[in-house]
Amino acid sequence: MLLVVLVPLAVLVVLGQRHWETRTAALAVVEATSERLDDRLLERCLTRPDLLGARGRRGRRGRRPARVGHLYAYDASYAPARADAPELDEGMRADLESEGYGWREVSGPNGRDMLQVALRTVDDGACSVILVERPAAPFEAPLWPPLLFSLLAIAAAFAAAGPLVRRVRRLTAAALAAQRGEAFEPDPTNDEIGALSRAFAADREELARRNEALERRERALTRFVSNTTHDVGIPLTVLQGHLVALRQRLGRSDDGKVLGKALEEAHYIGALIRNLAAAAKLDDPERHLVREPVDLTQLVERVAGRHEPLARAKGLSLDFATPDSPVELTGDLTLLEQAVGNLVHNAVRYNDGGGHVAVLLEVADGRFEIRVIDDGPGVSEADLARLGERRFRSDEARTRRPTGTGLGLSIARDVAERHGLTLAFANGDPHGLIATLSGPLR
Repeated sequence: MLLVVLVPLAVLVVLGQRHWETRTAALAVVEATSERLDDRLLERCLTRPDLLGARGRRGRRGRRPARVGHLYAYDASYAPARADAPELDEGMRADLESEGYGWREVSGPNGRDMLQVALRTVDDGACSVILVERPAAPFEAPLWPPLLFSLLAIAAAFAAAGPLVRRVRRLTAAALAAQRGEAFEPDPTNDEIGALSRAFAADREELARRNEALERRERALTRFVSNTTHDVGIPLTVLQGHLVALRQRLGRSDDGKVLGKALEEAHYIGALIRNLAAAAKLDDPERHLVREPVDLTQLVERVAGRHEPLARAKGLSLDFATPDSPVELTGDLTLLEQAVGNLVHNAVRYNDGGGHVAVLLEVADGRFEIRVIDDGPGVSEADLARLGERRFRSDEARTRRPTGTGLGLSIARDVAERHGLTLAFANGDPHGLIATLSGPLR
């Protein structure tokens, strides 16, 4: 930055000095020419302006005015008296109108710079303007002194700012190390950087204290949700069993239909409680996923059996198909079963009476695929890509079931990602939804 600022500044200073020297020389020429233009010389110029052009001579009485070169005369309209006279450009004419004189530097025939100074003498006549042309003075201000000064200034700035920059870099390294979990060591000095580092340290301590308090409250809430869902889940399962038994006794009577609605809501409450337990487990940083062999064949059978009473109460047919031999996957049994259960529960809950739901487990080339297929209304293409986002519900789901939370599919996607599996959704043909959970067997 210092190089970018100081070097151009030094060049500007040199150019400014050159401009000042040239302007001073031009003013000296104006003064010397004005002294030489006495009445007799001016009268001779007005009589024969084409003869004006002799070189200046030494003044009388030992005075030595500035040496003058060629002289050229111009009338009031800036027309030259001689054909070889330089043309006055617009800039010089404007200076003559406003200041009474003007000057410029041009390149002479031999490559030497020439200084041309024009001054107004009278308002009218052939010698209204006289232009003096003389060699420009050599540039007396070399470029190396300001450049040397710039380099010295840069060196001094580096010498003064070097220790400060090193301390700032050490402070930055300490802050980055603290982000990686290392202890933050503040600067022990009593200057501004030391005060800044101590402020950083105090701020980090306060943030750590608040973060620890938040984590304690979150862990307490997670344990509360986990314990509560477990305590509520047991009597709810018993209640669901009694409702299923009563539904079977009442059959398709009016009371049986009302009981079917109650069974559906009880299943929804059960699914919600299990989802809360799964969410608490997934969000608890201290609880790691259990890695154990999981038989996907038995898992699909249990999920289908758990949802079959609900499907029957809604007038749906729920079928499943699995391989004859066990299909084992290493993972967390509770979470995997909850993920598949959420997919099946979603298919049953948003389907219409008389519809069908199928759960298929297939194995090929060391990979498994669980597909949950329904012939319900499906979802729009715009909502299809967002299924599984936390708290997202499609327009169809909000219309048919306004009380839903959108938690089930997001938990299924989260469980799939934690196990390195893939959860995808696609619309069926001609309608319905296909949810596919797939991945390698390991």
